[in-house]
Order: sequence, then structure tokens, then C-alpha cells
Amino acid sequence: MKRHLSHDAEFPGMPKSWGLSFMINDEAAPTGRSAGSLAWAGLANLYFWIDRTAGIGGFWGTQLFPFADPASVANFLEFETAVYRSLS
Repeated sequence: MKRHLSHDAEFPGMPKSWGLSFMINDEAAPTGRSAGSLAWAGLANLYFWIDRTAGIGGFWGTQLFPFADPASVANFLEFETAVYRSLS
């Protein structure tokens, strides 16, 4: 692995499976994302999800390396949590 391009990108503690084109979280996420939601990420710390149960999706985009930058991941998770909190 080229460390200047990517950190290890496993998201521990989140049971998941894979479809043809997305990661599928098997259980509800701590951020509020529903079980069965779809997600993906891109190399420059681009993250998005589609939650068909809640009828919402989101996109977090940056242009920085390496992938899975700790600050970018933390900010994405805060963003996702804020989106779900705004729904209630």
C-alpha cells in the first residue's frame, strides 16, 4: 500500500456486507444511518450514503490525501450525525 495515498480504511465495529456497487451497513450506524443503507467512498476523501429507509442521502467531499484521513473521516461522521439529528 502506498501510505501517501491511503490509510487503512476499515471501519471497525460496523457490521457490513457488499452489493454489486455499494457497501451495505447491516445494522443501524451510530450516526443515525438506517440498517440496509448504501455507502461508498473515493480516494480523495469523498464519502456518500443513501438511506432509502429515512429517504435521505448525503455527500462529503474533500480533495486531500491520504484516503481515510482521520480529520476528514471524523468531520464526515459529524456531518452525517448532524443530518440525522436535523430530521428529528
